[in-house]
Amino acid sequence: MIKPSQIEQFIGAKPFRVFAIETLGGNYLTVQSPAHIAMPPAEFDVIIIFGQDGLVHYLTKDSILSAAVYGSTPHSHKDRG
Repeated sequence: MIKPSQIEQFIGAKPFRVFAIETLGGNYLTVQSPAHIAMPPAEFDVIIIFGQDGLVHYLTKDSILSAAVYGSTPHSHKDRG
């Protein structure tokens, strides 16, 4: 599992690079910019991603398996969630 602080590092990277989040269900969600992801305070166990597909994805922090800069894994990072 990935820690929320690791996701925050992707969000705050300068320059920002598109990254993908892999869920335990095997889905990948791309984060196109810092404006496309919201991390509420720690007491809320959720991360909100505004997907390319026009949907809003609510992920619990323990449902995130990994995150990587877009294109750095062999899987497709197309929004499927």
